[in-house]
Amino acid sequence: MSDYRVLGVIDRAYRGSVEVQFFDALYGILDFRAQLGGVALALRGAAVTLAVDELSYTPTVDLGPVNVGTLPDYRNQVRRLIAEGVPVMVDEPDLRALGFEPGDVVPGVEVLNTNELAARWPEYDGVWFV
Repeated sequence: MSDYRVLGVIDRAYRGSVEVQFFDALYGILDFRAQLGGVALALRGAAVTLAVDELSYTPTVDLGPVNVGTLPDYRNQVRRLIAEGVPVMVDEPDLRALGFEPGDVVPGVEVLNTNELAARWPEYDGVWFV
C-alpha cells in the first residue's frame, strides 16, 4: 500500500444509472482506498445530494417490461464509505442551494463551507476530480 493520500472530488451527481451499475464513482473511492495510503471524498454541486439521508429510495428503474434492480445506491455507498473510515465531506452552500440542511445528510458526513473545504486540499498529495 502506498503512502499517497488523495482527496476525490465529485461535482456531478448523475452519470447514468444503467451505465454505471457495476462500477460507480463511489465504489471507485472504496477501490482506491485499498490501493492508496488514504482517501477522502468531497461532494460539491449537485453531488451533495448523494449524501442526503433518504431511507425510502429504491435504486430501480423500469425500462418497458424490464425492471433493472442492479443500480447504484449512492446513499448506502456513502454509509459504507463512512463505515470503512473514509472521510466524506459536503459543500454546505451547495447543500443549502438545493433545499437541504446540514442535518439532512447521512450521519458521519462532515458539512463544510466552500472555503473550509478548499483549505483542506493541501492535506492531500493529490486532488482528483472523479
